[in-house]
Amino acid sequence: MGLQLNLTQDKVTSIINIIPNTTNSTGSCHPQTALLRLNSHNIKYLDFVFAVKNENRFYLKEVNVSMYLVNGSVFSFANNNLSYWDAPLGSSYMCNKEQTVSVSEAFQINTFDLWVQPFSVIQGNYSTAQECSLDDDTILIPIVVGAGLSGLIIVIVIAYLIGRRKSYAGYQTL
Repeated sequence: MGLQLNLTQDKVTSIINIIPNTTNSTGSCHPQTALLRLNSHNIKYLDFVFAVKNENRFYLKEVNVSMYLVNGSVFSFANNNLSYWDAPLGSSYMCNKEQTVSVSEAFQINTFDLWVQPFSVIQGNYSTAQECSLDDDTILIPIVVGAGLSGLIIVIVIAYLIGRRKSYAGYQTL
């Protein structure tokens, strides 16, 4: 996945792109939770904590971050009350479009080409993906077809009305 961190402090927004080649990842798996930890030269840690809910679904429950800012200070924040990337256990979660995870008003994470499966991984391969609603563009085809048919009906009705208004000179037949 591609990650972009958006940090707002004193009405100034800083954007930090996570560079995969310079980012290290670790993690841990437990029956009810899974942790993915990322770190790099300016990120002390960025934790994604996944949890199982109702014994049949997983979701992103928590994000913890601690990073070094340009001015030398450290920004740290944790939110353990999230509910993103929900999918059935035994499947993966996929979102190809840009998606924003709002950790707080001051900290958001933009994801690109996201594909995660924190539980029930078999032989290191992803299972069938539950796609996000942003990727679902199947409604577009019925809308286009419906609009085309509506336009055709309007043209036929207008042609019929114009044809009926045509006046005939002379005598009318009985």
